[in-house]
Amino acid sequence: MFDTQHRYGHTGKKMITLTHDGREQIQQFADAHGMTFSATIESLALIGMKADLTALLIPLLREVVDKAMQRNFNRIAKLSLIGAAEAAMAHDLATMLLLQLIRQEALANPHDFEEVMQVSHDPADDLDAQMRALYNEARQLAHTRQQRLLKTPLADLVARLAGLDEAPTEAEEEMNYE
Repeated sequence: MFDTQHRYGHTGKKMITLTHDGREQIQQFADAHGMTFSATIESLALIGMKADLTALLIPLLREVVDKAMQRNFNRIAKLSLIGAAEAAMAHDLATMLLLQLIRQEALANPHDFEEVMQVSHDPADDLDAQMRALYNEARQLAHTRQQRLLKTPLADLVARLAGLDEAPTEAEEEMNYE
């Protein structure tokens, strides 16, 4: 909860009486602006008394920003953790696939598998050029998928990563290697 002492200094309680309509309007204003009832009533009273708006707006803006950060902190932290978890999983999967490929080549070519694993940068080497082209195509496909993923609404991403939404995305459907 927001500490009122940081807003305007020391605060004090004051008993006031408001009409039901007035109280409801003040509460609606407070809710709409993410403010406490007390901060709203004080701000509106000071504005009505033509107080210096600059001095008044700074604490109000600070309170609104603080509340927005408090509301969204868990969301930001969760997104960061999801990103880190996905990156770790992708790294582990890529490592497993690479080790399996190396094992297959080592078993198939025990004496020269290190040479077999090399892919030349020489465009004259047709097979290696085809391999690099296939790699670049797969990389472009992954980049396209990443761009679509970044445009996906947050709620859909969280549901998908939590396993609640099992439907493949368009980019995943494109990556169907048959």
